[in-house]
Amino acid sequence: MSAPTWPLPLLKAVYQEVLPAVHQKLEKLKERAATIPDETLRFHALDALTRKAFHCEGGGVFGLIERTCFDEFLTFLIHYQQMCDYLDNLCDQSDSLDPNDFRTLHNALLAAINDEAPLENYYRFRETQDDGGYLHDMIHICRSALQKLPSFSIVQPYMLKLCQYYCDFQTYKHVKKEDRVPMLEAWFERHRDEVPAMSWYEFACCTGSTLGIYTLTVYGGKQGFTDRQARQLMDGYFPYVQGVHLLLDYFIDQEEDIADDELNFLFHYQNEEEMIERFRYFLARAEETMAELPDPKFHRMIHRGLIAIYLSDDKVQKHPKYKRQSKRMIKMGGLPTFLFYLNSWMFRRKSGEQPAMDSM
Repeated sequence: MSAPTWPLPLLKAVYQEVLPAVHQKLEKLKERAATIPDETLRFHALDALTRKAFHCEGGGVFGLIERTCFDEFLTFLIHYQQMCDYLDNLCDQSDSLDPNDFRTLHNALLAAINDEAPLENYYRFRETQDDGGYLHDMIHICRSALQKLPSFSIVQPYMLKLCQYYCDFQTYKHVKKEDRVPMLEAWFERHRDEVPAMSWYEFACCTGSTLGIYTLTVYGGKQGFTDRQARQLMDGYFPYVQGVHLLLDYFIDQEEDIADDELNFLFHYQNEEEMIERFRYFLARAEETMAELPDPKFHRMIHRGLIAIYLSDDKVQKHPKYKRQSKRMIKMGGLPTFLFYLNSWMFRRKSGEQPAMDSM
């Protein structure tokens, strides 16, 4: 069965196939997380599974590309994404703000993709360490799922590259407030030649998404996938598609970040017009790169749906300024974006819950 290329069949598949399978696996993982001996680690693991489950719901949509590896893909996705969310919780609540701690924690993500990496004590720079083997178990489950994909060895180098970017991003964005921008700027300078012309804060946005990793994973389930195709996939998602994803994420969090005095990369634009123009540029380039991918209609539809779901968020719709800006953004996506916007708005109105396909 080929990947859906129209919004209504896609939404039907999401609600009938993806969400039930994702929820089943999440419930099983919750049972495992509940056995973590340390109270603090157990709390953050269960919090990630409950409060951030929509990340897995959204990522699960990519499994519709290659249904022959649907179960293996979902197994990897759910355990890897929950590792991301769990580690993010630990970094957010850190008292030390130690970059060594953040980097060591995120080494677990690299190990999940690279079965040659030795397992280590990822908590060694913090007092709370007894997770009862939770992280190690997650790594083993990810590795086992990936090894079942016929073309995993082809996509693995590109997954690791994107994963390293993500780990660096998570390390530098969590350090002491006065160190964040200098460290992020220095990091960008080391990688400036690897990306098209952009600012350091736009580069940071491009690295903070896991969309490219999940796209590579699902295509790793295809027989005969080539290195050229894998490189094309990575280039199709990084930097521009992933950049749009995180720009939207920071767009809807502006009010919260102002109140909490948190780092928000959109605050580094000179004004609203520059922000909208750069979003327009990233969106146009993302559309161009996706047109060159296998299953281009599917990728463009997911991308436009992601825009719609973000912009239908209450944090946007209940804020006059952001709602006005969102109307300018929603016009960029075309009819599929509008359909997803309506679906997302209706879902939120009916249930008060996060719709599927939200941020990853």
